[in-house]
Amino acid sequence: MADSELKADEGRLQQAALDLLAGSDIQFRREIRLDIALVKNHPIALVFLPAADIPTFVGEGRVDLGITGLDQVSEHESITASTEDTGAEEVLDLQFGACKLQVQVPEYGSIRDSRGLIGKNVCTSYVGLTEKYFAELESEEQGSNDGYVPTSNKLRTKIKYVGGSVEAACALGVADGVVDLVGEAFCPDDYG
Repeated sequence: MADSELKADEGRLQQAALDLLAGSDIQFRREIRLDIALVKNHPIALVFLPAADIPTFVGEGRVDLGITGLDQVSEHESITASTEDTGAEEVLDLQFGACKLQVQVPEYGSIRDSRGLIGKNVCTSYVGLTEKYFAELESEEQGSNDGYVPTSNKLRTKIKYVGGSVEAACALGVADGVVDLVGEAFCPDDYG
């Protein structure tokens, strides 16, 4: 077995991660349908997994390094508290996959900002970060000066998990707004 293991994102950043590895002279051959590849010229094993799984494996020390989005690390940390022995941190910004998590509402609807979604239905793939955001909004709305932030089970805003087509949630009547990743290819018309 290799001395070190590196996890690489299987999703939208996979090609950029593969290009980075090739440019770093990390030579490997990945067999079809295998998630592990041994590096030919270094004592490293590459493990290819979904982006959301990487912070868990790195955070628990099962592998040494991972390539995934900061959104995945942030979401993982929002739902899994770090301890002395666990947690993932950004070591280097690889300058690819630039996007941001953004609250979206239908263009022709009555809601004009995030506060308008308080008490409404919101769909997202980032439940932990979304709950934290709306907990802070609700706390501000209530004028809480004592630092109290409601827990997710006391939120008036209903956060629903959608793993894929988040942008369809408003158009299909499942949500009043969504929280989703937005990049350069974003089209507001996708949100109904």
